[in-house]
Amino acid sequence: MMKAPYPIILNLTEKRVAVIGGGKVARRKIKKLIGAGVKPTVISPVLTEGIDQTKIDWIQDTYQRKYVEEMDMIIACTDDRAVNDQVKAEATHFQLVNNTSDKNNSDFYNLATLNADDMFISVSTLGKSPSAAKKFKNEIKDWINQKFHKEFE
Repeated sequence: MMKAPYPIILNLTEKRVAVIGGGKVARRKIKKLIGAGVKPTVISPVLTEGIDQTKIDWIQDTYQRKYVEEMDMIIACTDDRAVNDQVKAEATHFQLVNNTSDKNNSDFYNLATLNADDMFISVSTLGKSPSAAKKFKNEIKDWINQKFHKEFE
C-alpha cells in the first residue's frame, strides 16, 4: 500500500503508454486512455470485444520487455499475475507501472473520475475498494447533476 500518495492529473498526450493484456480490464483502461488523448500500444495475443483497433497500436503477441522499453507508462492487466509482476519488475525507474493484480506492486492507482466542462472530480480508496470508489463517484455524480444541473460523464 502506498504510504504517502501524491494526487496529480497527468497530461499524457505526448507520452507513450502501453497496456499489457486485452481483456475486460484492459478494455476499461484503453477507453480511459483514448479519452485522455492517448493512442495506447496494446500487447496481447487477443482483444476482447469492444476494443476499437483503429484507436490503438496492437502488438498481437504475449508480453516481452522489448515492446515496452521506450514506454513512459505501462498498465499490466493480464489474467496472469506472474506476467503482471514481471512487467513491474522489469520496468526502469523512469517508467510508471500500474500492476492491476497487485496494488502493493504498483506506482499508481487509477481513480474513479467525473468530468464536465472545466471540472474534474476524482475519488480513490487507495486501491482498497474500486467498487466503493465507483459507488461514491456515482453518488457524487447524482448529487451534482441534481444540485447544479450539470451533466458529468
